[in-house]
Amino acid sequence: MSNKTIYVSEKDEPLFDRAKEIAGEALSSVIARALGEYVSRHEKKERDMKEITIKVGKHTSQRKLRFIGHEVGKWSGFSDDKVWLMSAKIYQTQKGKWAILIQAATKATLLTNPIAWKKNADYLENTNGAEFIVGDNFNQLKNKLPKSLYVTLQEIAKQYESPIEYLDI
Repeated sequence: MSNKTIYVSEKDEPLFDRAKEIAGEALSSVIARALGEYVSRHEKKERDMKEITIKVGKHTSQRKLRFIGHEVGKWSGFSDDKVWLMSAKIYQTQKGKWAILIQAATKATLLTNPIAWKKNADYLENTNGAEFIVGDNFNQLKNKLPKSLYVTLQEIAKQYESPIEYLDI
């Protein structure tokens, strides 16, 4: 059996002491079980990964991008300036990055003022296009996304990183 040294910060010492007290056994077995659960959770995420192909760009000049990941959520809402009705797919990549495919569906006036929409011929504008934004963490995406999409991303990140929240109640 090999030896592994774990350095524990002073602030985490009470947690380690309490875990040993609760388990009533060697701390190494508690750590091994916790690591087993951690690895199992991440291996499941990796098994769910697949090759994803998306189209990005404007109108007829779209190009295909391909990456390994999985879709973790969807969003639809308005741009921050309320001009566009948008939709997005949210992905987690194999390298743990967040990737967002944002598409403008139509001008918001279709819903808010259909008479002006017809009068201004907004229905003739081709909005077919998509933007792909990638960040190491969701904080890097904050200024690149509509605010309501960013809030959705934060909620998805919480669920994704910790699917079960343990309450100390």
